[in-house]
Amino acid sequence: MRIVTLHPPHSWHLDKVGQENDEIGDYRLRRLGPKKTRLDMKFKTKDKTTHAPTEEEDAMQTNRVWDRYTALEKDYALTR
Repeated sequence: MRIVTLHPPHSWHLDKVGQENDEIGDYRLRRLGPKKTRLDMKFKTKDKTTHAPTEEEDAMQTNRVWDRYTALEKDYALTR
């Protein structure tokens, strides 16, 4: 189960309860200039099993997810 709490317009918070681990995440958008924004993310994970993914496996999965978001962002930009 994942609960996302929005704090518009600059941040949101994630509470995730999973079979392999629990996770708390904080996301914050920071303006770097008129056309640039940076996304800062902090996570705290508590493993519940010895079968939890390694840091490397977790990083690979996270990168796959963010690659999908990047593709969505590009699609969105084409519609504007």
